[in-house]
Amino acid sequence: FVVRSDKHSEQIVDGRLVVTIRIARQYGAAIRLTTNSNGKGVDLRGGNLRILVKDDQLDIHYATAKAAGRPCGTQEVGVDKGYSEALTDSDGVRHGERFGGVLTRYSDQQAATGKARNKLHALEKQHREAGRTAKADRIRQNNLGRKKLNARRDRTQQHLRTIAYQAAHQVVDKAAVVASEDLTAPIKVKVQWRNYNRRMSGWAKSVLAQAIDEVCSQRGAVHVTVNAAYTSQMDSFTGLLEGRRVGDKFHRANGDVIQADFNAARNVKHRLHDPAIARFMPHREVLRILQSRSSGATERQEASVGRRKPRQRSADKSIALL
Repeated sequence: FVVRSDKHSEQIVDGRLVVTIRIARQYGAAIRLTTNSNGKGVDLRGGNLRILVKDDQLDIHYATAKAAGRPCGTQEVGVDKGYSEALTDSDGVRHGERFGGVLTRYSDQQAATGKARNKLHALEKQHREAGRTAKADRIRQNNLGRKKLNARRDRTQQHLRTIAYQAAHQVVDKAAVVASEDLTAPIKVKVQWRNYNRRMSGWAKSVLAQAIDEVCSQRGAVHVTVNAAYTSQMDSFTGLLEGRRVGDKFHRANGDVIQADFNAARNVKHRLHDPAIARFMPHREVLRILQSRSSGATERQEASVGRRKPRQRSADKSIALL
């Protein structure tokens, strides 16, 4: 889990570095972590901490001065989470294209392992019901443990984390302001995600948000989370609720076809300067605003066509008289 820079403090107690994490009052007292470091050469001030808990071991990760001094870019960029890639930006560039492949392999391995373990569970139950408890205990001890499963999960999470942070750095290389949707929200329409282990896919989506937030903080960029309602269904070139998304393609009303994540990322960027749509506005209210804009655009178009028609008839009449 991540501890914001304003939620932790440090001091040396009996020659050891002690980190105090302040949490909400309703959850109890602050958490004090006594490390095995004497604190020399460690500067945790002004930066976020990442706390990793694994079995009975706890690690504290923090940004070094070198990482904190890496400059950001100068552009405004919107990003959209993808399926095969971690992020697609509003320039149409894909970042972290191995992300989906890693998740797919993990999902397939988990599915195959789960089927085999179900058979072993049934076999263990049969032996136990038949009174062969020793054999049932051996199956449970030697074939139904979780060490390998946990190790595979940890390797996959580390791999995904690496890809996510590399993708975030690539975005911030050119961006001073990064706009993103709520990356913890479910991925809609993309049925491929239904096959994923639910907990792993939820973790993967949250680590994308964490990567963008931490990298922006480290490098001096601004991360703005915008309301993502209907960003996948709007035409980013007209700003209207028209066209339709089919898989990874967006079909525009004029017949053009563009990449769907690129279109969504452009809409996310546009939300930075859309004062009518607030971050936590309900999606029904967002839909009402977008529909009113589409209706207004249609009325203006019809009025423009109506104004041109009389002029056309007048020109035709003049030609006839001549």
